[in-house]
Amino acid sequence: MASLDWLIVAIASFIVFQIMFHYLSARISVFFCNGYRPLTDIQKTEWNSRVVSTFHALVVGLLCLYLLWFDDAVNADPIWGEPTLVKLNVGLTAGYLISGEYIFI
Repeated sequence: MASLDWLIVAIASFIVFQIMFHYLSARISVFFCNGYRPLTDIQKTEWNSRVVSTFHALVVGLLCLYLLWFDDAVNADPIWGEPTLVKLNVGLTAGYLISGEYIFI
């Protein structure tokens, strides 16, 4: 992964998490949770934020476990090594954090 490819991943991650927050979370929640419709707008915002947060935690957590157990570059040199998947994970997390800050603003 080139030196700035994590930035492209971060931008894509930001866009995906915003789409999840504004559109997908509400549609999925209406379908699976009967208690979603009567929530106030503030409660729906918090709910959608938690859905996106849970999705992010699952993706990044599973990727971290994979890196820990199976990535030879991480196991060979965990501090100075430059594994591609770690940069991907950093890009995903950066996009998620920027998305969260945008929602707060």
